[in-house]
Formats: sequence, structure tokens, C-alpha cells
Amino acid sequence: MPLMATSLNREGTNRALFIELAVRAAICVAVTWFLWQGSGAIGLVLAALIWGLLMAKPILELVPMLVREMKRSAWSEWDGDVIVFETYRLRVRSVAGYSWIVDDDLLAVLGKQGSDAERRRSDPANRAQLPGTKLWGYSEAGALKYLSSSRHPDAHKLRLVLERQVFLPARKRREA
Repeated sequence: MPLMATSLNREGTNRALFIELAVRAAICVAVTWFLWQGSGAIGLVLAALIWGLLMAKPILELVPMLVREMKRSAWSEWDGDVIVFETYRLRVRSVAGYSWIVDDDLLAVLGKQGSDAERRRSDPANRAQLPGTKLWGYSEAGALKYLSSSRHPDAHKLRLVLERQVFLPARKRREA
């Protein structure tokens, strides 16, 4: 069963982005109509500038989100728990009763990408290849250490969500 974060979920954020896009498009259509009625074809030049100004931000936010979701749905393995943090889905794998977070997912929240050289240099107790997959993951200690040292504004929130919804329940299951 997927784990859910208490902060904004992906669907809510996507809905807000699409609502913003629809409102901006409606404003652009109304302005274009008034400019067409008032000044004819010359007004369309000004309307094109307004379209560009109003639609640039939501399109620039929408394109990376769509690319990320397409890559994730096409190439990722989803056999395990999933925790949703804001607009990101983090895969959680259990290895011998211990929770591991897929490194690509954790790094995506922080706006980074993992490299093979970095993975090979890391301490196997903190970051290792997950058994039976091509995926690499952070152990509980590794994820908490990495998030504690990160200066990203969402690192502390993600650390708290992981501790409360992933690592603490896993510890309780091991102790029971």
C-alpha cells in the first residue's frame, strides 16, 4: 500500500498548475478578442506579446513536470511502496526489513542527479545497489545524513516525512 505525505500531493499541485494555465489562457483569449475588435490585424501583434508573457511561466513549469512523469512511467520499476512528497514520488524498497529510498527519486526532490562515479565512491552502508534491480538506494542512515547536510529548502521537510512515515514504522516492525 502506498505511503502518502501530509504536505501537498502531486495531484493537487498538478491541478493548481492546470487551473493557472486555464485562467491565463482565458485572459489571453479575451484580450485577443478585444484587440481584434478594436484595432484589427495590428492588434494581433500586441496580443501575441501578451500570450507570450502570460503563458511562459506555466508552460516552463509544465514541460519539466511532463518530461519527468513520462520518464518515470516508461523506465521505472514500481514494485514497492511509494511515498508522495509534493510533486515527487519516492520509491521505498524493503531489504531485510530495512527501508531504502531509491536515490534517483531522492535526488530529484533536491534538483540533482546521481552519477555512476558518485555511486561507486559512496559508502555501501549508506548508498548501494538494491538487490535484484538496477536501482541504487539510500539506506535510512544514508538518506538522513544526506538530507541533513543538504541546503535545499525542502530537505528538512523531506527528512521529517521520511522519518515519520517510512523509517519509524520500519523500526517498529523490526522490533516487534
